[in-house]
Amino acid sequence: MLHRALVFTLLGAWCICALLTLIVVSPVYAERSRSVTKGTAASSAIVGSVPLTPEEKVYLERLGPITVCPDPDWPPYEQMDSQGNFTGIAADLLALIAQRLGITFTYIQAKDWDEAVLLSQADKVHLLPFLNQTSKREQWLIFTEPLFFDPNVFITREEHPFITNAALLKDHTIAVPSGTSIEEKVRRDFPNLQILNTGNSEAEVFKAVAERRADLSLRSLTVSAYTIRKGGWFNLKIAGQAPDEYTNRLRIGVLKSEPMLRDILNKGIATITSEEREEITNRHVNITVLKPMDYGFILRVAAVLAALIGLSFYWNLRLKRVNAALVESERSKSVLLANLPGMAYRCRFDRNWTMEFLSDGCKQLTGYSSDALVMNTKLSFNDLIAPAYRDRLWEQWQQAVENRQPTKMEYLIITADNREKWVFEQGVPVYGKDGQIEAIEGIIVDITERKLIEERMEYLARYDNLTDLPNRALFSGLLQQALALAQRGNSRLALLFLDLDRFKPVNDTYGHRIGDLLLKEAARRMRQTLRASDTIGRIGGDEFVVLLGTAEGELNPLPVGEKLRAALKEPFLLEGHSIQISVTIGIALYPDHGKTELELCHHADLAMYAAKEAGRNAVRLFSE
Repeated sequence: MLHRALVFTLLGAWCICALLTLIVVSPVYAERSRSVTKGTAASSAIVGSVPLTPEEKVYLERLGPITVCPDPDWPPYEQMDSQGNFTGIAADLLALIAQRLGITFTYIQAKDWDEAVLLSQADKVHLLPFLNQTSKREQWLIFTEPLFFDPNVFITREEHPFITNAALLKDHTIAVPSGTSIEEKVRRDFPNLQILNTGNSEAEVFKAVAERRADLSLRSLTVSAYTIRKGGWFNLKIAGQAPDEYTNRLRIGVLKSEPMLRDILNKGIATITSEEREEITNRHVNITVLKPMDYGFILRVAAVLAALIGLSFYWNLRLKRVNAALVESERSKSVLLANLPGMAYRCRFDRNWTMEFLSDGCKQLTGYSSDALVMNTKLSFNDLIAPAYRDRLWEQWQQAVENRQPTKMEYLIITADNREKWVFEQGVPVYGKDGQIEAIEGIIVDITERKLIEERMEYLARYDNLTDLPNRALFSGLLQQALALAQRGNSRLALLFLDLDRFKPVNDTYGHRIGDLLLKEAARRMRQTLRASDTIGRIGGDEFVVLLGTAEGELNPLPVGEKLRAALKEPFLLEGHSIQISVTIGIALYPDHGKTELELCHHADLAMYAAKEAGRNAVRLFSE
């Protein structure tokens, strides 16, 4: 049955619609890992003051009130309410530290974050409570160990595609608050992005993206969850996770003159558990995390995603660092999994591909709910695979299992509404402790659009986009094949070069649109005049070629040329305009006038130009 490995509920029902959601659920092993009740129990497990040395106690008495200046408007991290009380995640964490160290913090209210920084730089407050460590801030501050971990995520409008690498974005504007560490890093790492400063309000950042003044923003997961919910930005979504180095490791900034105060605070920070951080976060942001028992499966799916998006060994090293950060914050696991494209799966190694787990992407990819496919309840996944690919897929997986290697493939599936879809699958065999194959895990994504583009590009490489006739390259190949057959079969060929007379004045008088319509209609008339066995192509603007063949010894192309000339001489009625043109045709015969493609083309071209010089609107056979 479908393994439900992780459920991430963000902003109620809206999260399911707004995110590219991969929900992994296990009815057997899933358990609720954190709740307010459990968090409270964990918090009470550490009771009493942290022991301080006599020197530290003397130092604190001499220091006097420990002054703290928080950001007055940075919910849910920190803010000063209308009564002047310090609230938020930072306030709760500092309250824990104060309780365990037996100290008291005095909070100084600034009008905004810029004023809080100025007070700190002027040595008028001892601490700035919740900030990232940067080289600029190290000029006057020293920093504690991280007090809170929070990954940064990309926020976009709902229609924006998933972001795998922001360095590849072009002509994008990113909204960030001014004077923040994020702004410094974005300017350094993403020079391709234009920066829109929105002041110090988080709401202004999200408003800029929602109103299309910016394409994206880069904000912390916790702040995003809080601000999007409070502001009702239902047209926004989380579109990707920033690199690990962008994870917020929020610390307490201490004046450089007070290193002992920093060391004392570190003692208090060391007593705060992950459960307590999770409990405090849930109080303010209302994020519920269901913790899976099988972490290995989650990480393997994440590894398949990394391979799918084309990153090499360098990304694998980065992924290890990401995974280390995920241990601290289960929420970042949820962000990564919720944005997986396509359908993640776990299946048995049998000819039915019996599915044990399918992500919610199954519905969008196949048209069937995951419940219909898991354990072959209504049909097997093999039933969805186009018959021509079933044996090929089985053989490739057999080889992968035998070699103990990942594999990837492309094939067709038939969806619930009987449509064909091209899919790309990448997966890895999973082995038990006994070394026997246990399952296959991987991801399947829809590549139909890419395939259509490839087919169109292949067509355009061989056919003229305007007339749908073979282009110069394809006609050359067809001519070479015909010459080879003629040499073996002792047959004859005729090559006709056609040039429309006075086509340029049509463009100049009526415009290129009418000129294009004229070319299309001329091509249609020529196809109707010729036999199905004859070949016609367009090799230039108003230049066409025709290949005539016969198995008999006699071949007279002149009547064919005259039919073409007569067909093109009739007026063309195009969007209310009656336009009359003519055509000049030159002909060369195989083997009389040449035995190679080059010789025939050259002589047919010479015959055409001779007819042009004689007055146009004529058919001429090459003559020495």
